[in-house]
Parts: sequence; structure tokens; C-alpha cells
Amino acid sequence: MALYAIGEALIDFVPSRSGKPDADMHYTPAVGGAPLNVAAAYAKLGGTSYILSQVGDDAFGAQIAATAAAAGVDTRYLQRTREAKTALAFVTLHDGGEREFAFYRDPSADMLYAPENLAAITPQAGDILHYCSVSLIPCPMREAHRVAIDKFRAAGAAISFDINLRLPLWKDPADLYAAVHEFLPLADIIKISDDELAFVTGESDPARGIPQLFQGHVKYIVYTCGANGAAIYDQHGERGRTNAYRVSAVDATGAGDAFIGGLLAEIAHLGLSVRDDLSDAHIHALLDHAAKVGAITTLQRGAINSMP
Repeated sequence: MALYAIGEALIDFVPSRSGKPDADMHYTPAVGGAPLNVAAAYAKLGGTSYILSQVGDDAFGAQIAATAAAAGVDTRYLQRTREAKTALAFVTLHDGGEREFAFYRDPSADMLYAPENLAAITPQAGDILHYCSVSLIPCPMREAHRVAIDKFRAAGAAISFDINLRLPLWKDPADLYAAVHEFLPLADIIKISDDELAFVTGESDPARGIPQLFQGHVKYIVYTCGANGAAIYDQHGERGRTNAYRVSAVDATGAGDAFIGGLLAEIAHLGLSVRDDLSDAHIHALLDHAAKVGAITTLQRGAINSMP
């Protein structure tokens, strides 16, 4: 059971300390991008994963390719281009490891990833395609998502969507809202945070918001609440919940990606599918494993290097 993650691969510039940037702030380049982070988490936990993306023909692109390969991600489908540079994101860290991003990608190499790049990919039944909302901005990569979803669905693969909202990337929040609602029904499993629920559904109360997400193919909702843990829902309601592991968080960058990567890796390890009717025992095992992986990832700065 292989995982294919489609979307952005970029460089996070991680600050040397928390707080507002100033003249004394130093930054370290760290490989990131939510889909690549998920692929790395899956690979580091023993799974087979591929990244479907594009980087610039530059030093940062080379760093991404080398770091992904070192983490165990198969990079045969990672394209290189001279038409645009590798995407960059500058991170600001707040107390408790929470962060915000400033992106430089208009356009970046990943946005120019075209549907024809998918021609050589032959997904199998039981594989997983994972995507996020960052790459759903109008660009060739968005159309590549549509083609990939159709291709993987036809092959009998499972589809995973982490909402992962990044509002500063969108000129109009209404366009982001429309993109999420176009791609949400196409997935079998959705990951959404408590902060994102209100934007997507208009409801901050999960009892009212979560049921709205069961559209199209959606079978499970993974609802994350940061330090307050996470839960899994199906159409009948909450199926299981886990508390967050208490750690001294340094940087939460990539923690959510590690969480869903850990959950998908454990599904594969147990020989399950997100299309299955999962037992309560399996639900609790998945949540606990994912929570551990996410917590460990916050203990260092950067995403991929921090993953277990």
C-alpha cells in the first residue's frame, strides 16, 4: 500500500527563536510543504511513498530532492523546471510553538506542475492519494489534482484530503471556500482542525459543523484540536477521541502533517483502508499512534528532520 502525495514542495525558513522578526533574527532553510511532509512521515514510519510535485532547477530544489530521498520518499515523480523558482515560506514562531507563514510563490515551480506529469503513474487498488488545499489555487497544479483524483479513484485507491488552510495565499477567501468545497466530496477521509471548521462550515461547534462535511465519498473525518487532542467521526457521530501528548513544543511546523501521515501509515501497517468499516479498537489505535507522531515532531525546529 503506497502513498502518493500531490502538491507543494518548498523551503521553510525557520527562525532561530520565537517572536516578531527583527534585525537579529536568523533563519535556517528546512525542507517542507504539507504534502511532502506527509510523504516523509509515511516513509519514515516504514511505508512506501512518492511525492508528485515540481521544484525549480536551483539549489533549493536540489535540497528538497536530497532531503526527501534521505527520508525514504521516492522522488522519481518529482519534476524540475527552469520556468520558475522553488517556493519559499518564512515562518514566524509564537509561544507554544504555534506559527504563521509568509509565502513566496507567485508563481513557484510547484504551481506549474502539469497533468501530463501524471502519465507514467500507475496506482494500484489499496494505494492512497493525499492532497491539501494550498495547491488548489488556480494554476496547472490544481488541474493535476483533478486528473490525479480521477485516476486514483478509477484504480480503486483511497483519497485523503487535509484541509490545511493558508488564507494569505488567496486573494479572495471566497475562492478558497469554493475550492475546498469542490475537492472535499472527492476524498474518502478528511482532516480538518477546529480553527478550519468554522471557515469551511460556518460552525465552530463540531456537533453542527462536522455533519456538513459528509458529502460525496467522505467516510471519515479526522478532527484535530491542537493541545486538546483529536477525534475521528463517521456519519453516525464521534467514533473515538485521544488526548494530546503533553510535550514542551518548540516548533509545530509539520506536526499536523506528521499526525495525518502517522495515521495513514498505521492504517497501512494494520492492513486496513480508509474505505473499511473500522472497529472502535482500530479507531483508537490510529488516533493514539498519530498523536504520538505529531507530538514528537514539535520537539525540534523544522518538519521532516523532527519526525520519528
